[in-house]
Amino acid sequence: MTRWLGIVGLVLGVSLATATPTVASMASIVTVAPVAEGESEEGLEAAAASALKRAVRGARAMGMDDVMLKSIRLVPGTGVVVEIVASESGSEPDSDPGAPDSEESGPRPPFL
Repeated sequence: MTRWLGIVGLVLGVSLATATPTVASMASIVTVAPVAEGESEEGLEAAAASALKRAVRGARAMGMDDVMLKSIRLVPGTGVVVEIVASESGSEPDSDPGAPDSEESGPRPPFL
């Protein structure tokens, strides 16, 4: 299990090291929590809640307030893996001056 955590940490470290803070306004955060009490329903729920809390706390630490749950998976032998996509509040892509207003083009997903 520590090998998987090391791999996830390495991937996140490399991706964060190559991102420029002024350009990056979104992040994909993956956390893993081991399942206690065998694989009972209560143990799965506790592990999922723990992993989700850590992912959201990490997003907030990076200054990203908007989060969207991407996936929750149970990986045998590892635990519960939670992936979220986080973005800065109010961050929108650069708009074209000739483009119609956002009201005319319809609602945007919360992560854009």
